[in-house]
Amino acid sequence: MSKASSHHKLHGYTGWGLIIGLPFAIGCAVKAISGGPDGITAWLSNPVGGLGFLAFFTAAIWYCKLEFDEVIMDYFDGGVRSSGLFANRAIAFIVWLVTAYAVLKLAFLG
Repeated sequence: MSKASSHHKLHGYTGWGLIIGLPFAIGCAVKAISGGPDGITAWLSNPVGGLGFLAFFTAAIWYCKLEFDEVIMDYFDGGVRSSGLFANRAIAFIVWLVTAYAVLKLAFLG
């Protein structure tokens, strides 16, 4: 399988993850927001709510990373392309890692 086709398939899978997860994420967020800051903390402190949010956020951050990869590949060549793709991967991972740490700490360690 070529790199382009695997990129396209992964892009499709993350897109479907967002489409399927969006109604649940919006519903939970609206319910949590109506409870104010304590409602949001309660939502993310619940293991089911925290893991659901993390799954949706993972799909969202990966989808954004893949979209930006396409921009980098379309407009840059050589070392700039390699550096841009690396930076995009690193930044997406760092954002995901910080969010995952915070959500998992809330959900499982209180």
